[in-house]
Amino acid sequence: MTTDIAYTHLTPWETFVFIHFYTVPLVCEAVPQIGCGCLAKPVLARLEVHPDIAEVWLHHRGDVIAIKWLRELRVDQQVGLLRAALGGDSQVALVAATTASALLATFPNPSYWYRRETVDQLSQEEAHTMAARLVQRLSQARVPLPDGAALQCDLACALLEVLVADEALPIEARLARLLGVARNTFQQHLGPNALPQLEAWLTPAALLPEAAG
Repeated sequence: MTTDIAYTHLTPWETFVFIHFYTVPLVCEAVPQIGCGCLAKPVLARLEVHPDIAEVWLHHRGDVIAIKWLRELRVDQQVGLLRAALGGDSQVALVAATTASALLATFPNPSYWYRRETVDQLSQEEAHTMAARLVQRLSQARVPLPDGAALQCDLACALLEVLVADEALPIEARLARLLGVARNTFQQHLGPNALPQLEAWLTPAALLPEAAG
């Protein structure tokens, strides 16, 4: 009995359309509760132009991709195609039927599932979370804040510009760029005299959850 999922329906050409779910490593490092929009967008773009694929979605958590196939392929072919889109030796597996049933309960609700054109919403969520984290850590470092709300808003906008840029960057390079725009935003709000205090704690770890940092 196959664990291939989901529902099928007939197209006008009387061929089956299959929807399957796969585990993927696209969880956000900075906000582990959600998917990473900047990593997922190029993957979704590569998949949706494949001639055997109709549509592709990423789950909000970032650990599952759903693919609507135009024709049925062997499982190893499906997994191989997805692994190639992810690049390298990414861990990919077809989701078991029991888990797939729970996923189908929300599919394709746009509050849970994102297409390439909507996945920037995850980056927006990531930017706001990182901005709030930075302001909180700045406060804990006892750096005076003239207007924490305005600073957090400007930080989120600056971080989002980096996250949604259509540019493939290694995680280290992206973190460095995020730190750069964060440093510039802090200086605009706090003035150049705050730079020594900022440099003491504004490191890549400041962007990440405490456990990850």
